[in-house]
Amino acid sequence: MNIYAKHGAKVVFAYPDNGYDHDIETAKKHLVVGKTYTIDHTDVYDWHTDVWLIEVPGVRFNSVHFQDEEESHAAKPSSQCR
Repeated sequence: MNIYAKHGAKVVFAYPDNGYDHDIETAKKHLVVGKTYTIDHTDVYDWHTDVWLIEVPGVRFNSVHFQDEEESHAAKPSSQCR
C-alpha cells in the first residue's frame, strides 16, 4: 500500500500473515480478509508504518497487511475476459 495514503483512501486487508506476531494477532482480531477499509491516517517511521482506519478507531495496524484498493481490483480477472 501507499504508506503516504491520505485520509479517505481505500485499502484492502490482503496479507493477514505479514508482520510481527503482535501485528498479525491484532489484525486478525479486528479485520476481515478481503474487506475494504478507509484510511484515517498513517504514521511513517524508518522501519515501519502504522495505519489507522476509520472503521476501527483507536487501533493501530501495520501497513504490510494492506493493498491499495485499486491494486486489488486490477489483480482480479475481468468477468468479461475470455
